[in-house]
Amino acid sequence: MKKKWSTEKIWEWYDSRPWIAGINFIPSTTINSAEWWQEYEHERVFTEIGKELALAQSIGYNSLRVGFPFEIWQIDKEMFFRHMDEFLSLCDAFGMTVMPVLFGDCCVPKSKHQEIRFGKQPEPVPGFFGGSPVTCFETLDEPGWLPIDEPGMDVVVEEYVKELAEHYGNDSRILIWNIWNEPGNSERRSTSLTMMTNVFNWLRKYDVMQPLTTDVYAAMPDFPFPDEYMKDPRIETEIELAAIELSDIISFHYYGDYVHTRIYIERLRKYERPLICDEWLHRPMRSFVQTHLPLFKRENVGSYMFGFVNGKRQFNEPWEYLKVRQDMDFSLWMHDIYHKNFLPYDQEEIDVIKQCNFSK
Repeated sequence: MKKKWSTEKIWEWYDSRPWIAGINFIPSTTINSAEWWQEYEHERVFTEIGKELALAQSIGYNSLRVGFPFEIWQIDKEMFFRHMDEFLSLCDAFGMTVMPVLFGDCCVPKSKHQEIRFGKQPEPVPGFFGGSPVTCFETLDEPGWLPIDEPGMDVVVEEYVKELAEHYGNDSRILIWNIWNEPGNSERRSTSLTMMTNVFNWLRKYDVMQPLTTDVYAAMPDFPFPDEYMKDPRIETEIELAAIELSDIISFHYYGDYVHTRIYIERLRKYERPLICDEWLHRPMRSFVQTHLPLFKRENVGSYMFGFVNGKRQFNEPWEYLKVRQDMDFSLWMHDIYHKNFLPYDQEEIDVIKQCNFSK
């Protein structure tokens, strides 16, 4: 079985590539993973995806961070891989690599998930992040639940990982495997540690050529959020330290301001590996394109901004539990940089993006 990449190997890999200029990509015309990956209206959805990728290419983006939906694979493997192949080919046509996200602890429901239903999906409810008033961001007092928590699911997850490795483990369109999104979030703490470790080991067992990573995200032991988060970004939980130890390349999320983003980057430098900030941009919390993207470019930190074209998931809206705050300006969009008609939210942001993405 392959081992973790050496420091020399990962730096050689990172330095041989263009600076990673990416976005967390979710099509503006889809409200959930079913609408994105199902057969129903597939042609319409993928036609719109092509338009959005052309827009991303026009301002210099070269990579997308994308969730690969395990639940869709469970329901219809043939459809999953057929549509995934089409999506990767579309990305490649527009010069985009992909960082797949396999599993995650962020925004995990507190009880069993609602069953995925194909066909016509619900319309968004105005005013809510995610497009729905039903949100996991409201209650943080008990651990979230994942389908893979059930007994015996390790066999199913290994089969999924094996099939992904067989299909894409030597595919240059896949840039990095993002094993776990924000491990320990949703009050799960170390619940996902064993499975996360297993997924790392299985991908190495099946000999994928790409590096592996799991995000750390300045986890906080207590709320209220974001006061402590803004004062002192840190990583200190058991599962985050394990994630760093397992990862070939260090990826992290941070939605804080410029000063504290710099502090977090410096803290992560001690691991002596390349860094990628694969979630950022939160205008009410002072995470701005104009300040942060030039910082990442200057510091040679890879970047995946959260959001792109505003749409059904309404990423311009604040997380529900932030709405009580009196010290944030919610007239500002939280995420996204384009309106649904492809007009910029702020032309100055687009100018900064193009300057950073196209400069050497």
